[in-house]
Amino acid sequence: MTRATLNRTEGSTSMVSANHQLSLVVDCDERGEFRAHVDNAMGRSIFDYDNLDPESGAPDPDGLWLITYGFMRHPRDTAGLLDYLQSMGIVGASATLVAS
Repeated sequence: MTRATLNRTEGSTSMVSANHQLSLVVDCDERGEFRAHVDNAMGRSIFDYDNLDPESGAPDPDGLWLITYGFMRHPRDTAGLLDYLQSMGIVGASATLVAS
C-alpha cells in the first residue's frame, strides 16, 4: 500500500487549513515513481502522497492508493485530490487547488 502524510503546522489546533489557495507540487514523476505534495498559500506542505512501498521504497505494483480507491483519476487530478482533502476535513469547502 502506498502512503500519504498529513503535515500539521506547529500551533495548529484544527486539521482544516485556513489558507484557501493550495498548490499541487509534483516532486518526482519518473521511472514509475511518483511523489507529490500540497502546499498552502504560505508555501507550507499540508499533505504528501506517493506510490512507494513503505518497506522496500520501490514503486508499489498496486499503484497510487488515491487512484486505486477512486479518489483520483490520475496522479495529477487536482479536482479529485481537492474533493478528497475536503471530505477528510484537511481543507475547507472554499479551498482551491491548482497544479504548479
